[in-house]
Amino acid sequence: MKTINLLETEDPTGMIEQLYDFLRDIDTAISETIDFDADYDNIAICGMGGSAIGGSILADAGFEISNIPIEVIEFTELPKWVGERTLAIISTYSGNTYETLMMYDQAIERRCQIIVMTSGGKIMERAVEDGVKVVSIKEGIQPRSATGAAVGYMANIIETTGGPKFKTEIKKVLPSLYRLRDRLVVGDNNNVAVKVARKVYGKVPVIYASPVLSGSAYRWKTQINENSKMMAFSGTIPESNHNDIMWWTEGSKRDAFQIVLFKEDESSKIMKKLLNVTVSTLRERGMNPLVIRIRGRTAIERGLRAIMIGDYVSIYLAQYGGVDPAQINTIVSFKSRFSTLLSYMEKRKQKRAHKKYKAEKEENPPSEP
Repeated sequence: MKTINLLETEDPTGMIEQLYDFLRDIDTAISETIDFDADYDNIAICGMGGSAIGGSILADAGFEISNIPIEVIEFTELPKWVGERTLAIISTYSGNTYETLMMYDQAIERRCQIIVMTSGGKIMERAVEDGVKVVSIKEGIQPRSATGAAVGYMANIIETTGGPKFKTEIKKVLPSLYRLRDRLVVGDNNNVAVKVARKVYGKVPVIYASPVLSGSAYRWKTQINENSKMMAFSGTIPESNHNDIMWWTEGSKRDAFQIVLFKEDESSKIMKKLLNVTVSTLRERGMNPLVIRIRGRTAIERGLRAIMIGDYVSIYLAQYGGVDPAQINTIVSFKSRFSTLLSYMEKRKQKRAHKKYKAEKEENPPSEP
């Protein structure tokens, strides 16, 4: 297969440039001064798709260093535990994602301590009107390309308000991450992203990681879906050993799939043993899992390194398949249709509320003074 140097290829939609800016966006975001005070017991990071993945990376990294719960909410409703003692980070790049707008409204109702991250849109208007703190993300890029800024700003916000020192940890590892980036853009035979792309091209990759890197594995899946226009799945170990492994070892048509396993340098002894048993079991049953070494002393470094490798895998796959990594027409169409539906439902809800209010007023007219 032809060797590709991404820095020398045509980039009419700017996706490669946006990918290359991932670390610079993190660097800029963690260096910015954010004036925001909060006192909380838990953190809810609210968003959808690419606007939420940064939160998943930090929530995973919190497994090692956080004394408070950090949870990513990707839904239209907030869980019951979210309330006045919650730091709610509302993340929507466009500012118009309906699910996130609905979560914002609930966070307002529950008097959460709210900070919004966006490039504009309706949520910017609402936040300004409500007097809610807004962190502005640069405009003009794909939402999934704003992950660097999202990770950086979330890390900054959380550490600034007294939470885990994500920002400090990221600063320590940025130099090594820049070196990794410079290797990933050169598509030679020593490039791990090229090796993976060549192995999975033409198949359905299924990416497995420990729970500490579950967000990174999911990012691989979504980037391959969107950038490469390929189906992909992700899961975790040891959970997959209690279900998925039955199909991998005894199912049919397995040749259409390629297992990808993350092997962390600094994982626990039990996790290393679980991974080794998983790999040996799969190999004994005729499968050939692709094991990817993920270096890094801390969970946040390993998470970011894994994301970077996966992002470049998705771009090389797009190159091999001759597809435009930036094109997501179906997603845009779905968002438009869903927005129209929710707008209609909201109008009906308001109409019913007005009708009920009018009926109650007629039944209980105001008494004479």
